[in-house]
Amino acid sequence: MFRLFENPTDPFPLDDRAPAAGVRRFLLEEFRPLRPVVAAAAATTLLSAAIEVWLIGYAGHLVDLLATGSPDTLWATHGRELLTVAAFVLVVWPLFTTASEALDDIAFRANARPLARWRAHRHVSRQSVGWFRDDLAGRIATWVRDGGDAASTAAYSVIHTLLHVVAYVVGSVWLMAGTDARLLLPLAGWIVAYALLMRWAVPRFRRASERLQDAESELTGLLVDSYANVDTLALLGGRGARTEHDRRVFARTRRAHLDLQRVEVTMNCTMLALGGALLVGLTGYGIALWRTGAAPIGLVAAALALSFRITAMGEWLLDAVSALFGAVGVLRRALWTVAQPLAVADRPGAGRLEVRGGAIAFTNVSHHYGRGAGGLDRISLDIAAGERVGVVGRSGAGKSTLVGLLLRFHDAESGTITIDGTDITAVTQESLRDQIAMVAQEATLLHRSVRENIAGPGPCDEERIAAAVQRAAATAFVAALRDADGRTGLDAHVGERGVRLSGGQRQRIALARAFYRDAPVLVLDEATSALDSEAEAAIHDTLAAVMAGRTVIAIAHRLSTIAHLDRIVVLDEGRVAEQGTHADLLASGGLYADLWTRQSGGFLATTPDTTTPDRTAPDGTAPNGGAPSAATLGGGAPGGGAPGGGAGSPSRA
Repeated sequence: MFRLFENPTDPFPLDDRAPAAGVRRFLLEEFRPLRPVVAAAAATTLLSAAIEVWLIGYAGHLVDLLATGSPDTLWATHGRELLTVAAFVLVVWPLFTTASEALDDIAFRANARPLARWRAHRHVSRQSVGWFRDDLAGRIATWVRDGGDAASTAAYSVIHTLLHVVAYVVGSVWLMAGTDARLLLPLAGWIVAYALLMRWAVPRFRRASERLQDAESELTGLLVDSYANVDTLALLGGRGARTEHDRRVFARTRRAHLDLQRVEVTMNCTMLALGGALLVGLTGYGIALWRTGAAPIGLVAAALALSFRITAMGEWLLDAVSALFGAVGVLRRALWTVAQPLAVADRPGAGRLEVRGGAIAFTNVSHHYGRGAGGLDRISLDIAAGERVGVVGRSGAGKSTLVGLLLRFHDAESGTITIDGTDITAVTQESLRDQIAMVAQEATLLHRSVRENIAGPGPCDEERIAAAVQRAAATAFVAALRDADGRTGLDAHVGERGVRLSGGQRQRIALARAFYRDAPVLVLDEATSALDSEAEAAIHDTLAAVMAGRTVIAIAHRLSTIAHLDRIVVLDEGRVAEQGTHADLLASGGLYADLWTRQSGGFLATTPDTTTPDRTAPDGTAPNGGAPSAATLGGGAPGGGAPGGGAGSPSRA
């Protein structure tokens, strides 16, 4: 039976419509597919309240029958009526209630919550990488999850609780007025007092609920940040100070919860007092009318039952209204995050990028992250199809910004970027990134199988995966993998951010991903920095082969790894300071030559020195007879050596 209610709509639509930023519009638009369910649920809720009031009224009528009728004639006179009511209570009423509950809890709530969550997740997941860097991942996840909960709670409170209680009170008024309008006086007094209580309590509850949600969000951010970076915290030390900081966050959450509970306890105690007043008023007034003959004894019994029920309804309504305003507050706070317009959006009608050769052009591009400084400043750079270009510069020179703009992690504040003459903002981001393979310095993996980390979800080419793993010198360690659930090899899960693998193993999986994608544009951001010398040497020839015929942008801090690329571009303060081959740049005696001589073991110094060591000779040999590096991107050759005669790779200076 319940299957009839389970799928009134698809809770996971694939359209890309952005969620509304306002609470009311969000509820109306997101739950539009559930409108038939909402209408049916509202109708059954109203009818349910009316039936319940009628049953209480009929119970009073039955008391009058028993009080005034004869036992000998009761069955003959009212037997059919009693059997009909009994059949209704035993059969029809349970079936009706089951259908009503199924509409509320299965057809609506079980679909409304995933629908709201899915819509929020689908929109947020399309945000740019830069947008995510401005917030905590744990906090965003909390708002996506809690926003869906709050949306379904708000709608459910209106549909089920508010409608039911309002219909019940209206039915009670009708029942009382049908006998003696004076019975409405105690009920009217209770309604006025109840309205005053709500006027006092609801705003306070809403504010307290919002403060609690903010505190809970801060606590979630702390927990996610602490657990995700436990290794960093262990190295930072300062456990006492960290404990005190964590304690303050926990204490703020506790204080916010206490404030909320104080309001709730006050509401409940006041409701208890109002319930007692209604019970005494209705029952006492009913007895007074009965003594004067103005009301039958059955009405007194009905009034007694109604007073108990209305009191319970009042507490239920107050809780529901408080929950409604609390949910609205949570939803409003969630929408501040999840309903933000896309920071980087596809143009309407954007097509797919078709790469013919892979020529890339940056034309007068500036991007300062909205700060007016940093990033790139009016940079123009042309990279020919199939050209292998190394990009170097001190920290903050704009290297990562250059790549981030090419991948549209951000949109440039001014200027244009084209691939084969096509403006990258005129094509879809998905098609753009399909044509670019990237291996970053920090190879962060998904907590999924090795196979999915290489090929992505869905069907894949097993032969291509095996070839990519082999080319990345990862075959041996992948075959030996086994996770906690017994999965092995390509099926083994690598843990959160790939924590079950070493840094070098993660980097080789990232390289295998790039090999598998076989894209015409390849971006390497210190692609071999996490590898040991043996692994770096093993994939060196492979990297040289995979670069062939592709447009390559290789960012490097260890200059020896890019010394024999076709061209080296030196960035400084967001602009192209110089460019040329390794030998030409050394011969020119400019910034690149300074960077080369100021390295320690092949890594860039982050600040200039006041002294100037002897520069490497134009032929690329290291000063003082230094040996060349064991591996360079694009092929080992003279000139790759680190200054000072060292071939090792110590930490960045």
